[in-house]
Amino acid sequence: MSRMWLRGIVILFLAAPAAADDKPKPGASSAHRLAAIQKEHKAAEAAYYKAAQALADTPESRKQQEALWRSYDKGQADRFLAAVELAKADPKSDIGFAALEWVLTIPRSYYLPAGKPALELVTEHHSANPKVGKVVAWVGYYRPWQGQSQAAATALIEAVAAKNPDRTARGQAVMAKAWEAKGNFAEAEYKNSPDLDRLAAEAEKALEAVLKDYADCPRLMQQGARPLGEEAEAGVVRAAAPTGREGCAGHRGRRPRRGEVQAQ
Repeated sequence: MSRMWLRGIVILFLAAPAAADDKPKPGASSAHRLAAIQKEHKAAEAAYYKAAQALADTPESRKQQEALWRSYDKGQADRFLAAVELAKADPKSDIGFAALEWVLTIPRSYYLPAGKPALELVTEHHSANPKVGKVVAWVGYYRPWQGQSQAAATALIEAVAAKNPDRTARGQAVMAKAWEAKGNFAEAEYKNSPDLDRLAAEAEKALEAVLKDYADCPRLMQQGARPLGEEAEAGVVRAAAPTGREGCAGHRGRRPRRGEVQAQ
């Protein structure tokens, strides 16, 4: 692949999100502005993958791909911030919630500047909103384990579990707490921690809470996903652990970084 052709791909990629028709227009309604941001994001994403897939597997191309990613990531960081700013204008409104939901169902946002304020706005204005379940399902599964968004994600999950009137929305939060407990156990198991038994009991208790009260609730990350009860059952080991009681299934290795994988 020639250097000139590679440069052409990059130029085309960088130009894609700047198309005039995709930019929010001054004076446009909030709904139209959000739609324009989302359209711009979709076009930039498609352009990035098209350009990246066209690159050969060579040292030069890998550097080019890294440059493509940096440019794309900066662009999406700006788009996420624009959506959050739009939400800040009227955070309790339907369009404000839609903007926050869009940002927070793209896990990369948790590690970018928009993540923390988006999580905080949802916690403050929508933790009792029955529609927040989808956001909590995504944040709970891809929960950030580091960075500024970590505490904000936990606060959102705890708030929804405590006060949301919708059972399905609460179920997403309780499932998120079970995932966290299971992750703590998995990490302790890998490290052979002295707290292993305590963390196993906490994980078992958290999974049982899902099975007891929310087993039939749908998992709101995507259409056709298995219900929360099946998700919880998948985390319970039916064979007796060495202590004589049931333990919890966990990944043997480093603590799962849910933002690194696609939701199942």
